Amino acid sequence: MEKMVINNDEFFSHVLELLEKGRQVTIPVKGYSMLPFIRGGKDLVVLEQPGPLRVDDIVLFHVGPAEGGRYIMHRILAIDGDKVDIMGDGVPYNHEHVRTGQICGKAVRILRNGMEPVDPYCARELCKVHLWQRIRPVRRYLLFIYRHLPWNRHWLEAE
Repeated sequence: MEKMVINNDEFFSHVLELLEKGRQVTIPVKGYSMLPFIRGGKDLVVLEQPGPLRVDDIVLFHVGPAEGGRYIMHRILAIDGDKVDIMGDGVPYNHEHVRTGQICGKAVRILRNGMEPVDPYCARELCKVHLWQRIRPVRRYLLFIYRHLPWNRHWLEAE
C-alpha cells in the first residue's frame, strides 16, 4: 500500500469538520504514548464528537497555537469543571492540563491491527487500564521491555 503524507493542520481540519457534522472518523495513530492499549503504526482509532466527558475517556485534544499546534490522544484522569487532567497510558510521569474547549474528539473504538474492533470502555478493558494505572512506578520498565520485543521492532524502526 502506498502512503501519502498530508500536512497535519490540513488533515485535522478535515477530521474536525467531519466530527462537527456528527460523523465518526477513523484515524491512524502515531507514537507510543498510549501503549499498551493503542499501538502507533498498527492500530486505528474511531472518533466522534466528545459529548459529556468522563474519567477514563480517551480523547483527542489540541495544544499550542491555533495553527501549527499539535493534536494528541491521551486518557482523562480527572475533571474539575472546565479543567481536565490528561495522561498517556504509555507516559509514566507527565500529565497535561487542558480545558474542555481543547478537546476535539473522543475515541469510541480501537481497531486492533486496523481491523479487530475493541471497545475501550468495556469492563475488561477498563479493568486492565486501572491495573496499569496502579503500577505506574514500574510502567516505564514494562514499556521498555514491550517496545523491544522482537515482534515490535518493525514499527519502532519506522518512526
